[in-house]
Amino acid sequence: MKIQADCIPCLMKRALFQCRLDSRIDEYASMDACVKALAKATGPDKTTSEVGTAVHEASYSKMLVEDPYKKIKVSADNIADGLAMRAQGLVDASENRLGTAILIAAVGNVMDFGIDAKTVDSPEDFGEKFDAFMAEGLGLYDQELINSLLLGARRVVYVFDNCGESQLDRILIRELRKNGKYVIGVVRGKPILNDVTKDDVERSGLAMDLDEIYDTGKFYVGIDWENAPEETKNAVASADLIIMKGMANYESVSDLTIPVPVIHILRAKCVPVARSVGVPQGTNAVFAVLNGRRMDR
Repeated sequence: MKIQADCIPCLMKRALFQCRLDSRIDEYASMDACVKALAKATGPDKTTSEVGTAVHEASYSKMLVEDPYKKIKVSADNIADGLAMRAQGLVDASENRLGTAILIAAVGNVMDFGIDAKTVDSPEDFGEKFDAFMAEGLGLYDQELINSLLLGARRVVYVFDNCGESQLDRILIRELRKNGKYVIGVVRGKPILNDVTKDDVERSGLAMDLDEIYDTGKFYVGIDWENAPEETKNAVASADLIIMKGMANYESVSDLTIPVPVIHILRAKCVPVARSVGVPQGTNAVFAVLNGRRMDR
């Protein structure tokens, strides 16, 4: 997705938020590096992923820790774990188990902190508002098409986004595996934002619900499809279906032609993504794309 005017203040707000996660660093020096990186990287033909990666790389270069979001990620996972039994109960009581599990996964995408969007301020805030988010339902969801893709696939690649929501993703993944699906997880290659890495997969126990795990190979917002590790590319090539969680993953592939059906599950938290998807801001959206075009019945 090409960068838009709304993306710039949002990106700077996130940069300021994350530099304050490490009280030992010089906030001005960090933001100065981010502004310079933004000026160098941005342009009308650049994607949000490219520009965002450059800015966050500059921000992290001033950090004294490799993973400044570590405490937030652990807290988010713990909050989500506390909701998991209630969420599973909703699936068990539902006449549409897959649909309810998908809604839970979409609602989990709210757990994104420090951005100028319709989200929550902390993991604790998400826990308090979980029921309200669930009550909103799915604003965009072609149940017949999505169920057909999910039930017809044998090998599914699941590309994760944030910690916390990944614990709620486990409910959908378990439903898929109950239906005989082989689920391959893909996480970030290096710590970036509050996104899931292999270390987080092992720490949180997420690994127990996956048949295989690969990573994106690098520090990048979303997934750099062309430069992913060969083993990750091979895993994706073997799949019948890809599920991508969250806005960053959507933004990083929205301009690509991928010859495997991709189901995006996200909350359209910002105006540019909402506009791109074609829904009001704040909508829980689930839709499928094949070869760069939206699928329909």
